[in-house]
Amino acid sequence: MQKLKKAAPPPTEVAHHVGTWEKTTYGLYFWGQNIFYALVGLNVQTLFSDVGITAAVVALIVLFTKIWDAVNDALFGVIIDKIRFKKGRYMPWIRLSLAPIAVFSLFLFALPANIPIGLKVLWAVIGYVAWDMSYTLCDVPIYVLPMSMTANVQERNGILSFGRYLGVVGILLGSIMLPMVQARLGWFGIAVVFTVLAVISMLPICFAAKERNIVRPEAAVTFKQMFRYISKNKFLLIFYAAMFITGATNFASVLQLFFARYNLGNQDVASMLGLVSMVPMILVGAFVPAIIKKIDKFCLYFGVCAFNCLLGIVRYFMGYENFTLFLVFTILSAIAGAANGILVFLFTPDCIEYGTYHTGERAEGVATAIQSFFNKLTSSVSASLAMLIIGLFGFVAGENAVQPQSALEGIWLSLTLFPSIGAAISVAALWFYKLRDKDVQVMARYNSGEISKEEAERVLSKRYGSAAALGKMTVTHD
Repeated sequence: MQKLKKAAPPPTEVAHHVGTWEKTTYGLYFWGQNIFYALVGLNVQTLFSDVGITAAVVALIVLFTKIWDAVNDALFGVIIDKIRFKKGRYMPWIRLSLAPIAVFSLFLFALPANIPIGLKVLWAVIGYVAWDMSYTLCDVPIYVLPMSMTANVQERNGILSFGRYLGVVGILLGSIMLPMVQARLGWFGIAVVFTVLAVISMLPICFAAKERNIVRPEAAVTFKQMFRYISKNKFLLIFYAAMFITGATNFASVLQLFFARYNLGNQDVASMLGLVSMVPMILVGAFVPAIIKKIDKFCLYFGVCAFNCLLGIVRYFMGYENFTLFLVFTILSAIAGAANGILVFLFTPDCIEYGTYHTGERAEGVATAIQSFFNKLTSSVSASLAMLIIGLFGFVAGENAVQPQSALEGIWLSLTLFPSIGAAISVAALWFYKLRDKDVQVMARYNSGEISKEEAERVLSKRYGSAAALGKMTVTHD
């Protein structure tokens, strides 16, 4: 049971523990995980369309597959908080995840084009559901792992931002490689290449990462407690509602291959656009960890969302006939995308600390399952909406299909104006998100028993209300 120290004001500096190689393996894991995501999460709808499944049916497959995914994520969050391994809380799950995600990625992309449509749909649903479950197995624990690696909020931010940085690089490299390699090796060939690359990069963390700051509720978390925790954690709800709206209306990654193939007339151009975006994305990503040491990360994220809103409107009216100007706006979009891709996943640990401070209950697995659920729900809704929209504009299924002008217009609207509308709604929602880094550090120290309730409230009560009496927890510090 945790013991509270009675008289130590919250210091501005907390000890750092994570070494360079350990942090590197965390980033490499995200690089590999996002290679898988670039393959499946961003291109599964293109695969389904290319083998002859219509856009409307693809939209239904992707959307309704997530009905099980919603249940799956919630269940897994509770399982994480209930099951107790002898060594570690999250690393055992991460080690278990490698084989399933590799196997089901290959199974999904082995979908043949020459079987009856009913069998195609069945194969697609089984493969996609199995892949999603495998992705949950690796996605939920990896995001919350830094909370067990260190109790220092700034160090957590650095680990998470580095992981997201390499994750963005993974998606970017995947996006560059996929169009050219797929055109020459086919869908199963690209799946083999990506799976090998991903597994090699995800493996080192299984031996290098160390859980030093394990906090376990002494009682198992129930579904009733889970829903109460969610309903009382207003900042978790606000942030993920905003993230969902932004992501669900961002169709760029879903339709980029279609845009290059049909609007620009050359699938290989998708690789060139990814290459053009690579340098600004890498540079921006490299500077984000340093920037958020000087500026609260929420302020930076809010500004990025507002910039995305304006950029989409301008891009739509500028068009893509002037290819040089189109490349300039592609670079600007890449800059904003890199910052957003890193920042958006840094807020869950903050919401977890607030939830513990506000409710007295520690439910890291549940909160991270919510993140995973929203992340995958966002990508699935985005893919479903994108396919539904271009289907309504007359999109024709088939890898070598000729598209009508209306379908080309639908693709361009989906890449520019529709995401801008979503970003505007998100900016309005984020106005109500009030958590800031300096306050979260105080919450973290109270939640881990380093300072008393009175000391925490002296700093936080005016902004966040009184601290809840903490439930019984076992805190292990190495």
